[in-house]
Amino acid sequence: MIVRVAAMARSRPRLLAGLVLLAIAGLAALAGALGGADPFRTSETLLTAPSLDHPFGTDQLGRDVLTRVLHGVGTSLRVALLSALAGTLVATALGLVAGYAGGLLDDLLLKLAEVLQVIPAFLLALVAAAAFGPSLLLLVVILAVIFFPRTFRLARGEAIGLRERDFVQAARAAGAGPLRILRRHILPGALTIIVVNASFQAGTAVLIETGLSFLGVGDRDAVSLGAMLADAQSYLAQAWWMSLFPGLLVSVTILGMNLLGDGLNELREVRTVMPGRGE
Repeated sequence: MIVRVAAMARSRPRLLAGLVLLAIAGLAALAGALGGADPFRTSETLLTAPSLDHPFGTDQLGRDVLTRVLHGVGTSLRVALLSALAGTLVATALGLVAGYAGGLLDDLLLKLAEVLQVIPAFLLALVAAAAFGPSLLLLVVILAVIFFPRTFRLARGEAIGLRERDFVQAARAAGAGPLRILRRHILPGALTIIVVNASFQAGTAVLIETGLSFLGVGDRDAVSLGAMLADAQSYLAQAWWMSLFPGLLVSVTILGMNLLGDGLNELREVRTVMPGRGE
């Protein structure tokens, strides 16, 4: 009990980071109402410092930085959540099936995961964006492919570790089929570590999307914090706000996702070491 309380106390900063992350997501969802509807709208107020009219200032084209930051973080969160979700669902399903069934299917999927794992993630995303053109949908697909190997190996390992446990053997003896065993008995045991892994992958997705946009191979039809940082390079001396606020949102978003993952992982470890009654 003391160990569990201590772990929860240590996790408070992580849980706070999760609340901050939810606040950022809420602001991004309300971007149109809070910061204006059109992030591409220009004006004659060029490079104005933060004020009541423009809390985050304006950029070199007179666009409101607050509006663009809110839309930009929304773009990053959409890419992060969709790619992490897609990669996690596919990799978890295949990993559980491969780990439980074994045999040729397991060998083939494991070799595929090993091949994908040796390819540098950012390089693969950069080459794909340069070859097929900048697109948020393409980026989501590429990131899902990048995230596949690690999630697959985690799900596979959990399935291998659980398939010979007594409760699985009892379910098999009672006549439960493989799909029912995977869904009712093995998936719940693997779910926590998979969710923790997905939170870290979401942070990686934000970093990759920002980096691609910073290099100019992101989707120019969508506002991106990376593109805002690239535009701000020429105005660092005279318009500090153009780089400060986008950079701050990128840092806080990635840090929040990583700390949230750390907190979930700590709680998972405590739950494993100090199980509650009935577990």
